[in-house]
Amino acid sequence: MKIKVLWKKFRRKIKYPILIFHIRIFIITLRFFPRKIVHVVHTILAKIAFRVVKKERNKTIKHLTEIYGNEKTSKEIYKMAQEVFIHQAINFTDYIATSHYTKLKQFKYIDIVGEEHLRKEYEKGKGVICLTSHSGSWEFSAIMPPLMGYETSAVSRSMHNSAINKMIVGARERRGMKNISRGGGYTVLIDVLQKGECLIIMIDQDTKTKGVFVDFFGKKAFTPLGAAILAKKTGAPVVPMFMRRTPENRYEFLIHPAIPFVDTGEEEADLQFNTQQYTACIEAFIRKYPTQWVWMHERWKTTPENVVKYGPKNIVVEKVE
Repeated sequence: MKIKVLWKKFRRKIKYPILIFHIRIFIITLRFFPRKIVHVVHTILAKIAFRVVKKERNKTIKHLTEIYGNEKTSKEIYKMAQEVFIHQAINFTDYIATSHYTKLKQFKYIDIVGEEHLRKEYEKGKGVICLTSHSGSWEFSAIMPPLMGYETSAVSRSMHNSAINKMIVGARERRGMKNISRGGGYTVLIDVLQKGECLIIMIDQDTKTKGVFVDFFGKKAFTPLGAAILAKKTGAPVVPMFMRRTPENRYEFLIHPAIPFVDTGEEEADLQFNTQQYTACIEAFIRKYPTQWVWMHERWKTTPENVVKYGPKNIVVEKVE
């Protein structure tokens, strides 16, 4: 038994360095090929993955059917699901192929729309809560504010393997992003905003954090309260921003006007209402570009019925002072 445990540890020790080596070789190799050719290859690979990765394919089709089943045929939904895989493959390819870019001018295929909205709120000095989602290339979304010259931090969950985590965080930090490991509490995030910085926030996934149920595509979705709590505590504006891939294989970084925080003095009701507002903004973007969102994610896993199983403590709204 002891030999098996030791072998497992040894195998893990050598597995990750080999994996990282191959990832680095893959990233470097991508830079030597024309972008159009890389896209064609990864489109083919995405279609293969769509057929092979049965579990993720079925979840994608299932969720799209639940939302669009009354307006689209099964063939149309199948095609949408396949496009979801293709978008994710190309987004990933473009991101890692440009991981050595450290200046905005090097991103020749990204157009910025609405920067005036971010600049207006940033100059107020209260910090900016940058509300984005897992749509289009969300990694590009996160690095855009620092590349545009705005001091920016983002919260991320650490990977199980420290070497892989270091590689991912390093790619963000080279572009000016300051990484905050999840678990530090709201104090760290409040400090970022009080310094007048941008803070990247995502609330479009079902996670084990404090949250409430809000409407998302007509279904109750358990949604993190982080953005609303921070807006309440600091007065920082919430500015939605999304990165979408265009039919020409370019990217548009779309920055929207700030969403006003509604404060009636009723703490729990206000957090619920504002979280619903933020979610509605995200939904509106996804409805415009449905195949660019991660439909394989279990967005509606936690329900009012099974919340006891998946984490009842998360429903409790944190006291806002």
